[in-house]
Amino acid sequence: MQLGQDETPLDVGQQRQVRPIDATDERLFSLWSMVDRDTMGNRYELLDDLVDDSNEIAQYHGHGQHGGSVSGRIVIKRDFEAAYKRLCEQYFNGDESLYAAQQFKRRYRVSPSIFEKVYQQLLGKGVFRRPDKLDACGRKGIHPLVRMTAAFRVLAYGCGADREDENLSIGESTVHDAVKSFCKLLMQEFGDEYLNRTPTVAERNRILKHNKTRGFPGLFASWDCKHFVWDNCPVALQGQHKGHHAGGKYTKILEAIADGSCYIWFVHFGAPGSCNDINVLDKSSIVGALLSGQLDLKTEPYEINGTIRDWMYFLVDGIYPNWAIFVKTIAKEAREATPHLDFYASRQEGVRKDIERAFGILVKKFHVLARPIRTWREDDMRNILYACIILHNMCCAERLEVTGQDVVETEYHDDYTDEEVNLTTADGGEQFIFNRVPVPTSDAANDMETLMTERFHRVNALYNHLSDPEKHLQLRTDLVAHLSGRQAEK
Repeated sequence: MQLGQDETPLDVGQQRQVRPIDATDERLFSLWSMVDRDTMGNRYELLDDLVDDSNEIAQYHGHGQHGGSVSGRIVIKRDFEAAYKRLCEQYFNGDESLYAAQQFKRRYRVSPSIFEKVYQQLLGKGVFRRPDKLDACGRKGIHPLVRMTAAFRVLAYGCGADREDENLSIGESTVHDAVKSFCKLLMQEFGDEYLNRTPTVAERNRILKHNKTRGFPGLFASWDCKHFVWDNCPVALQGQHKGHHAGGKYTKILEAIADGSCYIWFVHFGAPGSCNDINVLDKSSIVGALLSGQLDLKTEPYEINGTIRDWMYFLVDGIYPNWAIFVKTIAKEAREATPHLDFYASRQEGVRKDIERAFGILVKKFHVLARPIRTWREDDMRNILYACIILHNMCCAERLEVTGQDVVETEYHDDYTDEEVNLTTADGGEQFIFNRVPVPTSDAANDMETLMTERFHRVNALYNHLSDPEKHLQLRTDLVAHLSGRQAEK
């Protein structure tokens, strides 16, 4: 029997939408093959019955006929407008809000003023655009306040992306996009102010004055590294990222410097977890910032035990090399029989806890860093970490603005007067660095080859001075005598 032109399968398909055939339709195929040629004329009636049976089976197994492009996809009818109003009633209705500023700071990890500053700066950029236009269904989209709240909650609690769907009516993929966009925009808008910059003169004087009361004149900050677990490390990179930290898990290393207020000034992130602090130092961008002048260690001359210097230094642990800018502790075996060495070591180790406290506050405040970071890309992991550091520094800056000064340890606080250094002896001698470093001349600005040569000589000379082991030993000797003298006076 031949089919006529009015009996093509295409016409049947136009009359009824048939879902894609899967493994559950094997019974239908077997029944179709059993149809005799004599009854072929009624096969379209049989097809209708079989399709109805197939749809009933699919609905029984949870697969709708119109399930979208993905088989089994569920469409959730979220009320975006109600979620926005509910969020405003909870936190953003001023004094009439359901939760006070104390609950806001605990759940957002920042004060309301900082959140408002960030929100106004990022509003209208990236995914944080106002939902003025209607979508294909005639509804308004998700409000940017809801998106930003979801991003803050993910960073604060380290929860899954679909955790806030119940309260904020926002899907998993939308939260992922909000977090990525939030971190990138936060680095673009606030990175120059709160990340990797030289302190101003006022900030430098505050830091030096604070550290002078603790017994370390000329101290700028503490320097150390911390490992963060990378949960979704690609298999091709697992060998170099596996070390002895975190139980042999795959980690990436953050190198940072922080002062007594736990403000993190410079960071370098990306070294694999199999490296130690020496390997990280060899490729550190912080050292590059020192040599390029982005991080300026030059300061007004100060005196320690009769020696005048013009550069700031850092407190580090015992693995770091004997550089002039590093002040290390003394091994326990070498200080047991000498009380003044033991006192110096205890003071150095106590003050060096600034960087440890900064790491601890950062991880406790943003739980996404306390848990294995579940990102596939290294740059996403870096953006999350830098965004948390920027928010942490904003909180530190706000605290310093409110208090006006650092919290000084009262046990070792002295009413110091800023005595003037006798500059007649500050003639740029052996203990001066920056007065002995060549500076490119302005006459060479038009000659690129000469200018680059002078800059190379300057960087080379500065590196030789900053990494001089003799200056390191002399600085530690002066600090031991200085702290011993203070202890004797007490």
